[in-house]
Amino acid sequence: MARVSKKEVRKKRSKLKILGLIFLLAFLLILVGVVFKIYRSVAKSVWDGQSQLNLAINPSRAGQPVLIIGFNPEEKSLNALSIPAGTFIETIHGYGLCRVESLYRLGELNKKGQELFQGSLETYLGMPIEAYALTINGEEKAEGMKNKEDIARFLKSLLKRGQTNLTKWDLLRLWLGFKNLRQDRINLIDLGQTSASQEVDLPDGTKANKIDTERLGSIMSQFFIDKKIKQEDLTVAVLNGTNHAGLANQAATLIKNIGSQIVAIGETENKLKYKECQIMVEKKYKNSYTIRKLSHLFDCHWQGESMASQRADVVLILGESYWEKLALP
Repeated sequence: MARVSKKEVRKKRSKLKILGLIFLLAFLLILVGVVFKIYRSVAKSVWDGQSQLNLAINPSRAGQPVLIIGFNPEEKSLNALSIPAGTFIETIHGYGLCRVESLYRLGELNKKGQELFQGSLETYLGMPIEAYALTINGEEKAEGMKNKEDIARFLKSLLKRGQTNLTKWDLLRLWLGFKNLRQDRINLIDLGQTSASQEVDLPDGTKANKIDTERLGSIMSQFFIDKKIKQEDLTVAVLNGTNHAGLANQAATLIKNIGSQIVAIGETENKLKYKECQIMVEKKYKNSYTIRKLSHLFDCHWQGESMASQRADVVLILGESYWEKLALP
């Protein structure tokens, strides 16, 4: 049997060490990549995992309803609102009336599908829509999501290859939250079966659905109020800091529907200085849940204590940026 020299043994050991270092380096690079992806997903998260999240699901094909899911992780409850296909709503950005299931495709003509879809639903329904998702090639139909298992399965499909503004971290937390829901904590509302939906005749002889926004408000107050905002019970005054009529009323409807008490709606004296939204509230409320929610919804910045002339805990002044979000083509 041939003897192996010490030199050859050292060479083999050296090669093994080099291979080991290469494998270790490759493993570390993969690990760093995974950690970076997780960090980026967490950093870009749409949802904090604690507050209520409203997710709008757009159908992949015509003739299917739009589904809005309101998930409250603290109460472990879920409310789902199904808006029938063929329901006309007023769009933002001046596109006029549009069938609800066609909003995303209409916006995609100008590469603004998400913006038009989320913004129009939020404005017309008077409720915040923090996230959107598209059903995948008709495999998961909005009308087929009847319980927590259906919705959890849909979220799992989004994790793999879906289109949404939710990060993988958001989707994972939602999926885990939905799996732990009790069936008696889930409310499913078909808007077409409520008094808020009315059938109308179109000029071409076809029929469509129209939403009575006043009656819709009672549905929102029953199922989509953010309980944390309701519990904090801060009164809000909404002021229009622009020359565009009706802006304060538009915002006040949304704020009321999420649980705040509106005590005043009005105009500011100086219209020129308000480009961005501003919030005025006492320092003790600055980091409250209500202020964080309103700041996120309207992209507001804290500007100090409340105005002495307004008998409200919170004074919210809308600027041109909010008008641009809603109205500019």
